[in-house]
Amino acid sequence: MVLPIVIGVAATVAALTGKAVAKSVARYGKLSPQMIASLNKIRLETHLLDGPSKVDPNLAHIRYLRSRFNNSGFPKVMTEREALLVLGIEASDIGKLDKTLLRQRYRALMVLNHPDRSGSVYLSQKINEAKDVLEKSYLFKK
Repeated sequence: MVLPIVIGVAATVAALTGKAVAKSVARYGKLSPQMIASLNKIRLETHLLDGPSKVDPNLAHIRYLRSRFNNSGFPKVMTEREALLVLGIEASDIGKLDKTLLRQRYRALMVLNHPDRSGSVYLSQKINEAKDVLEKSYLFKK
């Protein structure tokens, strides 16, 4: 009587473990060497980060990202500029920044980065902080 229950529980645990391993392997496969090094708190030498090779198919995309976003970390206190960058609000959108636009951007990012859906706790905290900063900002039209 107990044996079928034990076998069922063991099969369920094995299936969930297999699913988690498959998901982790898929995520790990998408990481670049620089990302892996930063996750392991390893500093790469600057000559290794000079840029992608000439045969890299993503060369134009990587150059665009490097020109658009700086490679510095977050300051201790979030500024309005940083809050706009976190929420992806462009300069053309600042004039019409209101409750609905802020809520749309916030919700779209939280759907992608919510910790309950395998998102980052740190990123969700930054998104929440950005929303709070902009709600208290002089840029925000209530």
